[in-house]
Amino acid sequence: MSTLAPSANRRFTDSAQPPVTAIGSGSHVRGDIRGSDPVEIRGSLEGDCHILARCFVHEGARVMGNIDAAGLVVAGEVEAGTLVADKVEIRASARVRATIKARVVAIADGALYEGEVRMEGPGAAEGPVYFKERRKGDGGGSAQG
Repeated sequence: MSTLAPSANRRFTDSAQPPVTAIGSGSHVRGDIRGSDPVEIRGSLEGDCHILARCFVHEGARVMGNIDAAGLVVAGEVEAGTLVADKVEIRASARVRATIKARVVAIADGALYEGEVRMEGPGAAEGPVYFKERRKGDGGGSAQG
């Protein structure tokens, strides 16, 4: 039996995660979400999301509320007062209107972002990183703090 050495993760969305709580594409949730497990949103959420793991807002999903998570990936639409995470990735398909407070922020070419970016925390970058997205589809990635 051969074992391969684990390859270095290129981005924080490339690492493995435990099972997630999911809001399906046909679901609409009103109210706050709180917990310690990762959350994937494919439908819509009207309320705040406070989790101790990563949150992934998929393409086609919509969130109208604040998000506070260890890591955050947005490929859908988010309208919030604040998005707080250690690492935030905004993909090319994203439409975000909010203030971002994070240590690391990456915004893909083509994303719509309206708001303020506050780089905070130990080792925070001077400003957001802009990148060309090379992934196809959602990839189901997982942000980790």
